[in-house]
Amino acid sequence: MTQKVQLQDAFKLALSMMLFYWLTLYMDWDMPQYGALAIIVTSLSTSGASFNKGIMRVSGTGLGALAGFVLLFWFSQSPLGMLLGMAVYVIFIGYFIQTTRQADTWFNAGLIAVAVWSSSYMKVDTAFHFATTRFLETAAGVLLFTIVSALFWPRTSGASLQRQGQALWNGFQALFKQYRRQLSTGTVSAEVAELRTRLAGEYQQLLATLQAAYSDTAVVSAKKRNWEILRINLRTFGSAQELWRESINDCRELDLEKLLPGLGSALDTLGQRLQRGNMLWEEQKTTTIEYMLDDTVLLKEILLQLDNEAGNKLTRIQQAALANFLTHLYSLDRSSRELLQTLRVLANLDPGSRLPGQTEMTDPFQPSAWNPERLLKALFPAICWIVGYAVWYYINPPGGPAIPMMCVVFGLMMVMSPANLFGLLMVLLLSMFVVVAPVYMLLMPTLDSGFGLLSLVFIYTFVFAYLGGRSPILKIGPLVMFVMLVNINNQQAYSFMALIVTAQMLLLGISIVVIVQRLLSPMHPEKIMLRSVQHFLAGSARIIDEYRICSPRQQLRGRQRRKRVFEAAILPLSIRLPNVVKNLDYPLFPDNTPEKVQHLVDSLLSVRLRLQSVEATYSVAESESPELLQALVSFNEKWRQHIRGLLDKWARLEQTDTPVNEWSTESTFSQELELELEQELGKLQQDNKPGDTDSQDLRNIYAIIGSTRSLLDAMKELGDSMKQINWHQWAVARF
Repeated sequence: MTQKVQLQDAFKLALSMMLFYWLTLYMDWDMPQYGALAIIVTSLSTSGASFNKGIMRVSGTGLGALAGFVLLFWFSQSPLGMLLGMAVYVIFIGYFIQTTRQADTWFNAGLIAVAVWSSSYMKVDTAFHFATTRFLETAAGVLLFTIVSALFWPRTSGASLQRQGQALWNGFQALFKQYRRQLSTGTVSAEVAELRTRLAGEYQQLLATLQAAYSDTAVVSAKKRNWEILRINLRTFGSAQELWRESINDCRELDLEKLLPGLGSALDTLGQRLQRGNMLWEEQKTTTIEYMLDDTVLLKEILLQLDNEAGNKLTRIQQAALANFLTHLYSLDRSSRELLQTLRVLANLDPGSRLPGQTEMTDPFQPSAWNPERLLKALFPAICWIVGYAVWYYINPPGGPAIPMMCVVFGLMMVMSPANLFGLLMVLLLSMFVVVAPVYMLLMPTLDSGFGLLSLVFIYTFVFAYLGGRSPILKIGPLVMFVMLVNINNQQAYSFMALIVTAQMLLLGISIVVIVQRLLSPMHPEKIMLRSVQHFLAGSARIIDEYRICSPRQQLRGRQRRKRVFEAAILPLSIRLPNVVKNLDYPLFPDNTPEKVQHLVDSLLSVRLRLQSVEATYSVAESESPELLQALVSFNEKWRQHIRGLLDKWARLEQTDTPVNEWSTESTFSQELELELEQELGKLQQDNKPGDTDSQDLRNIYAIIGSTRSLLDAMKELGDSMKQINWHQWAVARF
């Protein structure tokens, strides 16, 4: 952010705050802090982001006020009923916070419902005044800032969307070049892991900018459906590229250039698609599209022919590895074509009819509607509410019913976006006593006119809004504590005790949330590491157990269960483990060196991707080749039971110092498995005469076997890495 933009944003926020406080003084509103807080929260970098944030805050406030009225109507005369009723409501809110991109709406709905109860305790007749006034002032603050933001240096999200999309696309290009290098040389640069992490963050940032662009950029809003397809395509391509990279490792012993003579040309085509997509992103910046370029060749499907002479020399296990490689290469080909086609539609080179219709478009990454893991996570703010309620009811500290309200606020905050609560507490307390207290106690009492008070509001807001351009903490802390403590109105009062009581409330509320969090989760990084590994291994075992060959109805239920487990235990691993590794105390556990731990993490992430590969190939075979899949019942049961049993034993890490002994005989199992596969596949090809079985069906079966064999290899690496870890050191309790 440039200095000019910082000054502009600071001026808009300061002007909005000054005008809002002038309006509240003129209208004699008695709770202006909530409208001012809405202005601070919604003052984001672009008009669309601010508008979306404001809409979510206003709608959440209305929903929360309604819920608060209902709960008061039902339980105002029953403390126990209110305790349980609010707990159930908070669980409901905590669950849906995790399932939507409008999490702020649900957060405010939970906050306001508890605030209505807190403000009207022992005076229920004031609940309507509190709720309606807070809704009115929140809406006024949002509306006022929206008008100011639209009139003074309005800034849309279009430029940011183009810039972030360009950066993401450049990252995809760089990653594809690295993976192609891995295919030819067998080595990959050390910077690849960092590049993958950076791309994941850039993708999430792009989604947030895209959501804002729907509100403030007409060109993007007009093609919302196409942009949503692009959002899905980008993630599908990223996932396909990672699965293809894993399949490369399984073909180390194969001469792919000899087996697939057209492979180099096919990879060149993939590279050209990425290069052409880069051009389309670049041209969106200038709106100068090169209509003369014809992408017909790039949009054609890649088809590779196997060299029969070289292919006949392969064992059936090697054929399975090759089939798995081709499956993921074709998936990468399909996703890259769809991605390029979507970019052409967005660039007005092709009509929108080239893209799938509304009924055909599905999001494979849409979370399941029901997930027990999300329910367990949603219990956290409800438990914080119950503990805070008990502390208030039996101890009655300063702040009264505001204590359980703050527990709910910070509990929902941890569900929505986990943060360092003690760090946040320090920021709020320092802002209160170092910045706000001198202004509140020493400067404001000397002001004897509305002009002086509004000038103070403008200058104070401008200074900290400008500093917030460098660090958001310098904006959020001083401004939030100012509007909540000062509470400017026509009946202005000054009280040092208000500072002390607020500090005690913050300290007690955050402490309760932190204590509950510590009791419900491991306290130290190594305990978090242990729990994460156990959770992943237990989830992997559950997924493997669902790969049963059964009826179509049971297969559908199995896919749904596997999807829930993937979302809860498998996919989050790539984000969770790297963060934990950074905080491990390596000097305290000398046997578990950084190299050993990193090897463990890499092995776990490899198993995660191999599981996704098995899921992809197995799902295709279930739908396209169910008859041939039935022929592999014996093989399916053997590998499924073996891997599931092994994963179950690995998941019990804390019960033994040496939890992995099974791989000492793994080579024997692998040899037996390969021998049985050779026999089964030989029967399969002999029993099916030419014409009876589509070659695609056989490719599907071979792809399953290849991905399964790949998973076994990854588990061998995981077993080796787990042997190197001293689990007893991590499992020993420390205080």
